[in-house]
Amino acid sequence: MVITKTESKTLHSPLWRSLRFAWLGLLMLSSCGRSVPEAPPIISDNSPESIAENKDAKQIFKVEFLSWNLESEGSDPAVIGEQLADMKRYDIYAFSEVLPTATTTFESSLGEDYVSVVSKSGFNDRLAIFYDQTKFEEITRFEIKEINYQYRYRAPLVVHLKHTASEVEFLVMNNHLARGKAPVRQEQATQLVQWARTQLMPVVALGDYNFDYVFETNKGNPAFANMLKDNVWQWVKPEQWIDTNWYDDPKNPDGKDDYPGSMLDFAFVSGPAKAWEKRCRVIVRDEDFPDDELTSDHRPFELAIAIPLQK
Repeated sequence: MVITKTESKTLHSPLWRSLRFAWLGLLMLSSCGRSVPEAPPIISDNSPESIAENKDAKQIFKVEFLSWNLESEGSDPAVIGEQLADMKRYDIYAFSEVLPTATTTFESSLGEDYVSVVSKSGFNDRLAIFYDQTKFEEITRFEIKEINYQYRYRAPLVVHLKHTASEVEFLVMNNHLARGKAPVRQEQATQLVQWARTQLMPVVALGDYNFDYVFETNKGNPAFANMLKDNVWQWVKPEQWIDTNWYDDPKNPDGKDDYPGSMLDFAFVSGPAKAWEKRCRVIVRDEDFPDDELTSDHRPFELAIAIPLQK
């Protein structure tokens, strides 16, 4: 093809260059538009209709947990039951310091959709996990007896669940580590790391760990450092630093919290759950602190996770 001088001048004229650059810009914008993926739909109700409508899309399901130390003999199960009934419903509950005789009260408060799993260890300070059976299928349940020093404390309580909407399976662990014996608590934390290191499926661990984390110093006790060793467990930090426990020495009460700006209650994840989106929030209710003989000396906290549809 031969280009004449006249054609060459036309091709290099300012008008032609402007048209050519405009055409190239439109082409680039068109290409970029096709390469941007659409945001995946969020299915919040997990209903069969929503699942059917979006079965070919990447789906994300939200699962909400509530963790709470109920203070067993230091509170009234009937009052705790009323407080639970007044709260919104969560998919999974992890309770510590549960009186064995109080289980039926909490079952009644949550309703017939919930299945309770109560630990055998712990004497009058049991662990309990409640889950919504309309959303989850239970695969198995067990206690890790090896992480219960001389069988004098509480073995971690674990429930293996399958989320029926997404078919994702995960372990829910509930813990309440030793309070008065620091060496025992440190060994428990180390054993939890050793156990989690061998797990292939996602693990969500909740409970009262007695790690004495202080907001001002950003530090906990030695057991807390043991728990975070090698990043096997990932701590899901709360959105705001809010005290999760109240303590006023009964031998010298002054109506003030002896450990302000601290927390004992935590949420951790391990394995594939570390890649999930997570949010943790301490729940503050009117006049919850200071507690009395009817209410718990701990605040509940909620954990929300987003799990993807299993292809």
